[in-house]
Amino acid sequence: MVIKNLSKINRLNKSPYVTFGDVVYQPGGTCGPRVQPDFQLVILYSGGLQVRVDDKPQQLAEQSVMLMRPGYQEFFQFSRERITHHGWCAVHPMLVSATLSQSLVTAAVCLPLTTHLQSLLELGLALPPGDVPATQAVLDQLGLVALHEFVRESELTHSADPLPDAVRRARQMMDMRFAEPLTLGDLAKTASVTPQHLIRQFQKYMQITPVRYLWQVRLAHGLVLLRETGLSISEIAERVGFQSAFHFSRLVKQRYQHSPRELRARSWQPEK
Repeated sequence: MVIKNLSKINRLNKSPYVTFGDVVYQPGGTCGPRVQPDFQLVILYSGGLQVRVDDKPQQLAEQSVMLMRPGYQEFFQFSRERITHHGWCAVHPMLVSATLSQSLVTAAVCLPLTTHLQSLLELGLALPPGDVPATQAVLDQLGLVALHEFVRESELTHSADPLPDAVRRARQMMDMRFAEPLTLGDLAKTASVTPQHLIRQFQKYMQITPVRYLWQVRLAHGLVLLRETGLSISEIAERVGFQSAFHFSRLVKQRYQHSPRELRARSWQPEK
């Protein structure tokens, strides 16, 4: 196997059966060809990545995860124009039950990267490295949970009428980065469509515009902080992406007919 133009391995954590990794490639980097020994989740955070699996090309979009299965030949070609940041979770087949293995065979190849799956990957990388048996056991279980979560998300994707890819990608971006000053242009770029097309798709499948959906996501997270923390209204508004406490309070009042302070007081009252 040949690895070219590797910039640096940001983080690596492993047990005898599970590896969590995080790496940055300079433009033009490659990896392979190689025969995949594990069940591996490959995550593209930013940049570009085309994977050839048994000579069949698969383009992986940013903020997506791809399932690699044992026994297939792979070749990774990273963006020639941009730095690429990607991560992975590899689980040895010896650790995978027959039931899970069969589920992985029939699971989707690529899915959007969700908050749940990203949290598991970050936890695997954040554990202190070492040969402590308990730490290695936790890594093993985290790897298996990550595979189970991928299967679960694959089943959810195919259990109902699937949303268009553009809508799913834009929703994923808003669900994960709601506190950032996202614009319609940002969402459309992530979804690889024009802003007008994204609006039409959201209205058709979600009965709402992308921007209104974003404010709904921010409002929902603000209400959780309102009920579960003692943060001030201003702090909550800032943390979930509102321009001001007044803006947050106005939307809360419009939606629930109560001010944020009234909702907090009601939620903190003991049930009678």
